[in-house]
Amino acid sequence: MVRTAVLAVLAVLLLPAAAKAHGSGGAPAGPATSGFTATPGTVAPGARVTFAFKATPGARVRVDLLAPGRAVARVRLGRVGGSGRVRVAWKANVPGGTYTARLVVSGAGVTRYLRVPLIVSAPAKLATAGVFPVQGPYTFGDGFGAARDGHVHQGQDIAAAEGTPVVSPVAGTVFWIAYQAKGAGHYVVIAGADGRHYVFMHLQADSVAVAKNAAVTPGQRLASVGSTGDSTGPHLHFEIWVDGWWATKASTPIDPLADLQAWAAQ
Repeated sequence: MVRTAVLAVLAVLLLPAAAKAHGSGGAPAGPATSGFTATPGTVAPGARVTFAFKATPGARVRVDLLAPGRAVARVRLGRVGGSGRVRVAWKANVPGGTYTARLVVSGAGVTRYLRVPLIVSAPAKLATAGVFPVQGPYTFGDGFGAARDGHVHQGQDIAAAEGTPVVSPVAGTVFWIAYQAKGAGHYVVIAGADGRHYVFMHLQADSVAVAKNAAVTPGQRLASVGSTGDSTGPHLHFEIWVDGWWATKASTPIDPLADLQAWAAQ
């Protein structure tokens, strides 16, 4: 289930578009750009990074966030205003790693590029003792940060046979039960006693075995693996939210792989 864009634009200081510049003889000139910076150059997942640059007024601009072999995010910023100066604050809702921020400036049939590195520091391991959520044979599918249409994957996919039991990894309370036809399908959210929220998606229809506000224990069955909602096959989409499931606009999930691997080894 996706409720926000993984990389949201927090502030864009753009003035109204100015007329296109022209070179000698009336022929359109390509856009000029300079001074592209990312501040700070290393940020924690979910923290703000500010991109700043100068470009020809009227040029169309965007910033791509690139990982090896693919674009993680693309944000279109419109046209540069009359001052030629642009500052954009972004929230780095992407997995830890080394990226390239690529500024793309287009105008008069010419496209120019500037690049700067951006490091998103891996979050500290927050593994909690618990039970692996799928109780049967499984394989890992798409991981945290995998590209999606307009966003990135916010959890780990655990492929298993339809009907395989899904259990709560930790003690807690059933926070939410709902159905989303075009996204999560049948899903359950557990508010863990450890303060984190655990989200279980694409559950089998009519398999949910708990009620909202009910207490759960580690290993207690919640539902079964299914393929409801926007799903291409039976699997559990599993998320962990350290600061609460959509508790605020700043709430973001973490990569649950470390926890899953720790639980699988127990």
